[in-house]
Amino acid sequence: AGPDVNTGEREMQWFVEAVGDRMAATGKPKDLGGLPHELGSTGFGVAHAAKVSAEIMGFDMKKTRVAVEGYGNVGSFVCKFLQEMGARIVAVADSKSCAYLESGLECDILTKIKKEGKSVGDYAGAKKISREDIFSLPVDILIPATVTDVIHENNHKKIQAKIIVEGANIPMREDIEQKLFEKGVVVVPDFVANAGGVISSYAEHMGMKENEMFTMVEEKVVSSTKRVLEESLRQKANPRVVAIKIARERVEKKEAERKYTF
Repeated sequence: AGPDVNTGEREMQWFVEAVGDRMAATGKPKDLGGLPHELGSTGFGVAHAAKVSAEIMGFDMKKTRVAVEGYGNVGSFVCKFLQEMGARIVAVADSKSCAYLESGLECDILTKIKKEGKSVGDYAGAKKISREDIFSLPVDILIPATVTDVIHENNHKKIQAKIIVEGANIPMREDIEQKLFEKGVVVVPDFVANAGGVISSYAEHMGMKENEMFTMVEEKVVSSTKRVLEESLRQKANPRVVAIKIARERVEKKEAERKYTF
């Protein structure tokens, strides 16, 4: 088992205890030898995917305006790591509202607000708007980091972002991605951008330490994002189409090299 929406290190501990085997789950608590996703591995990878995409598209990270849809395990760490990289987080949404502040939101304050049981829209000094409004803001990078299909037929035409980095799984259908691509929006596919959590689970399964895991996440996400976007620009092709082709070639190459013993 591994963590996902509404499951974290606590639920992974339940798997381990029920089966009586520490190898029954990844993303476990540290005291069970785990690398819990609560360390921020997914958000860390998404942040690096955003940084690479910004650089490739010619944006200066210190001048880049970012909107993050979602402030859970992924969105909160995306916010933290991007802020450390120098990006300006101008908008953050949760399930209730959205906080918009052109001068930039402080992630520590947002985290404190959420721990108090409030909505991000209660951020002092920020404009409180509808969570749906985050998709139409004039930003450089938009990061959907909640659930599926948050970008759809009714709002994709309102998007002003130049880059969308998919922190969530399937935040839009493939035909919506294609429409945005034709509009000139760069979309970094989910299985490229948010692979940090799965890489973390692999690192845990292989017995790696926390620092080794973060190094692996950074190396793999940066490398994959760079290759996909550079090939996309060179071929003038949808990044998802390029990414799937690269992934398929890698799998087929390894499959051909595999030596079966049965």
